[in-house]
Amino acid sequence: MWFKNLRVYQFTQDFQLPDDFQSLLNERSFKPCSSTEPASLGWTSPIRDSDEYALVHQGAVLLCLRKEEKVMPASAVKSELEQRKEAYELEHARPMPRKEQQALKEDIVHNLLPRALSRYSVTWGMIDIKNQRVLVDTSSATRAEEFTAQLRSCLGSLPVRPWGPEYPATHCLTEWVREGAAAAPFELGQDAELKSSKEEGMVVRLRRHDLMVPEVTQHLEHDKHVTELGLEWPNRFSFLLSDDYAIKRIKFADMVLEQRDQDNTADAAEQLDADFALMFGEFAELLDVLGTALTLEPK
Repeated sequence: MWFKNLRVYQFTQDFQLPDDFQSLLNERSFKPCSSTEPASLGWTSPIRDSDEYALVHQGAVLLCLRKEEKVMPASAVKSELEQRKEAYELEHARPMPRKEQQALKEDIVHNLLPRALSRYSVTWGMIDIKNQRVLVDTSSATRAEEFTAQLRSCLGSLPVRPWGPEYPATHCLTEWVREGAAAAPFELGQDAELKSSKEEGMVVRLRRHDLMVPEVTQHLEHDKHVTELGLEWPNRFSFLLSDDYAIKRIKFADMVLEQRDQDNTADAAEQLDADFALMFGEFAELLDVLGTALTLEPK
């Protein structure tokens, strides 16, 4: 359950958890796909063998969204479509119209669905009521929006915007690399992605690389900008920060994990509650400190 990525949203209006929140989640709980459904999405309990669809702990709520997708190999659909098109051309002595091809393709997919295998995935997220944020454990903007859309459908409305300044973080990240130091308390890591400002420009990805070498400086001098940067908060975290303020590849420091080991928990439910409390507190402080550090506006 420990989050490895963060897509963060900030509430634009004061948010309080409704009294019937558990019931609202239950109404949209996960149900397996029927034989003709291509996908199914719904809430599942964070705690195994529990009827509670949200784990609430001191101003924060842990949620788990489950998804089932029917795996439909594109090659199988294409093969069937080509056979049908050939038969049509032989019978009518002309190519099948594009509109009919699209309708036929949809019919083929519908017929193959009952035999398709299922792929399952879960997306974890939390609502930080105290700090008025929604945190989703994914690096994908699409999956994060899928999570918030499902939450919005439960609540009726979800007035949020992506967390972070209005301007991209590119300028700030580039200046940190150029100066050889990130804003305190953060330190530069060894990973970065640099992109040319020109359309369809060059992309340079550095992994486990010294960012202080002249080679990196030369890239910046040749009109490249840092779009992802590895950062470290000593004894707390290491992570990769993107120019759209996504936080990826989160790793907790040993000092934080030792706190987890010191918790005396009796069962899996208690362990989940303790883990959630520790993670929620660490993320709340990380976002506060990171938000203060990201104050270098582009000229």
